[in-house]
Parts: sequence; C-alpha cells; structure tokens
Amino acid sequence: MQIIVVLFLSWAGYTYYSQSQQLADKQRELTDLQRQVTKVQEEQKQLELQVKRMNDKEYIGELARKNFFLSKEGEIIFLTPDEEKKNQ
Repeated sequence: MQIIVVLFLSWAGYTYYSQSQQLADKQRELTDLQRQVTKVQEEQKQLELQVKRMNDKEYIGELARKNFFLSKEGEIIFLTPDEEKKNQ
C-alpha cells in the first residue's frame, strides 16, 4: 500500500512540476503577444494618421516641396550644404 502512495505522490509531483513549467511558458508567450499587439496598435494609429494627412492638400504640398523641391508660385528654394547631403 505504501508503494502505491509513494508512486501516486511521485506522479502527482511530476505532473504538477510539468504543468507549472508549461503554465510559465504560456504566460511568457502571452506577455510577448500582448507587447506585439500594443506595438501593432500603435503602428495602426500612425498609419491612420498618415492616411488622414494624405487627404490634406496642404500636407501633400508640404511633402512635394520638401521631397521634390517643388515650390509655390513666387517661392524660391534655397538649399544649404546640410540639406544637400540629406537629399543625396
């Protein structure tokens, strides 16, 4: 009878240890996935803002002037040496 109790307790201890390790692994995985979700949500907010800005004519004009050196009528574009290096 004692052997059965010892075997049962050994099995129960092993099972508890094994399941606690699996639980810890799953908790780490959950934490990592929650971080990923937060990061993706932040990226989504940035992209939504960018979409809104792309519908703004003033913002598009600003991008065109900055990236393609377009100017409004009567404007003159001056490039400093630092800006020339950035745009190469």
